[in-house]
Amino acid sequence: MDIQRKIFVQVPSYRDRQLIPTLTDLVGNASDPDGLRIVVCWQHDTDESLDDFVASGFRHSGSTRRNGHLVHLMDKDGAIVEVIDVHFLDTKGCGWARNASQGHYEGERYNLQIDAHHRFIAHWDAAMIDMLESLRGRYEKPLLTGYPPSFDPAVFPEGRQNHVGQMLVRKFSTLGIVSYRAARMPGWEERTEPMRARFMSGGFVFSDGRFVEEVMNDAEHFFSTEEIIMAVRAFTHGYDFFHPHRPLLWHQYNSGARKVWDDHTDERKSSGEIEGSATDRAVLALERSLSLLGISEGHEAVDFGRYGLGRHRSVQQFERYAGLSFRHRGLRSEAAEPTEPDESYYDLPVNEWEDGLICKRAFRVRIGNTRPLPGSVDLDSVVVVAYAADGSELVARNLSPGDLEVLAAKGCFEYIDRFEACPSRLPAQYDLQATSKSPELSEAFAIMVHELGEDAVSATS
Repeated sequence: MDIQRKIFVQVPSYRDRQLIPTLTDLVGNASDPDGLRIVVCWQHDTDESLDDFVASGFRHSGSTRRNGHLVHLMDKDGAIVEVIDVHFLDTKGCGWARNASQGHYEGERYNLQIDAHHRFIAHWDAAMIDMLESLRGRYEKPLLTGYPPSFDPAVFPEGRQNHVGQMLVRKFSTLGIVSYRAARMPGWEERTEPMRARFMSGGFVFSDGRFVEEVMNDAEHFFSTEEIIMAVRAFTHGYDFFHPHRPLLWHQYNSGARKVWDDHTDERKSSGEIEGSATDRAVLALERSLSLLGISEGHEAVDFGRYGLGRHRSVQQFERYAGLSFRHRGLRSEAAEPTEPDESYYDLPVNEWEDGLICKRAFRVRIGNTRPLPGSVDLDSVVVVAYAADGSELVARNLSPGDLEVLAAKGCFEYIDRFEACPSRLPAQYDLQATSKSPELSEAFAIMVHELGEDAVSATS
């Protein structure tokens, strides 16, 4: 296929020994290496040097400064390679690194966003362009994305996965941020076109080049918030997502490379080696994400500038499309199953839409005494009742004789309540009803309820 214009390839690499093998494979398997312009944000220590690139066949033609960074100018087999040189303690995370690479975009026709640990099919560039353009007649702004099949660099091509998958919701955090899991695409061998996708992967996006300008990565995002925010922003800018129905590249998962949170510790922040720790950046990214999604409480409005939402669609339309609710931390059952998005959800009344959501919650319920107890505690019964917002009873737990013995002996008793229900059938209030032959004991206990985090909720899956 005649590739008329260059592909802009953006690669963040953090102390990753697979960077050079990835670039070599990227160029070596391209049908037109001259059509590639690769920009790497090379976050490294002194154990990596330019000599490593030269030894692998990259020609270093000079260095310059751009956007405040030293940039090494290279080429390999016709491909242009620009390497942004960043010491690993000067980086600010993956979102920052992607943003740094994207700042070098120069109007290329196509954009490929990847990580630093991939392998590629032969003629991947022509295959990606053909697949993307096959969608153009029905979708103005299609893009390809997803979690590529896995490979092990030690034995590749042996052991590589040869099926394709799709992204599904794994769980919500207690604040409403979504994480994903990969599932095999059903019937992919028989498919003749890509599959509609609900979400985007940060590690693989192939799109028109204008995506880089319209949905440039917010440098403040830090890993766990990157993918969902990118998807919402892209959707509101009018992009339609598709999972490839054939393998185009492979991804190394769970590599042994060091991660930024291994190095950017609170201790290094205290010593002055870094400006902010990984924890600091994660908190900031979370606050920005909640504000962008419209679910933050008690925070000032944020001016996102070019990193905000588009005007083609709303966040609420994305929720209907993807089959989830950020505010309610719930999803339609189909969003967790290998299905394509159901656009009929756009027209559902709000109450009908919310009644179809499944919200998973886990609460630690603790009953404790509010005053010193007498030596002998004689409780007849203790009942804990959970009520919905409309006042209807959801569940009542009558403590067993054994539970009462624990409460009497220790002055406290706790258990975990788990729910999988629509928003209107989640607990809004807990009440405690204690009875005893001693009237003062009936008022001697109080109840405390605390929502648990992701791991406790996922235990119900």
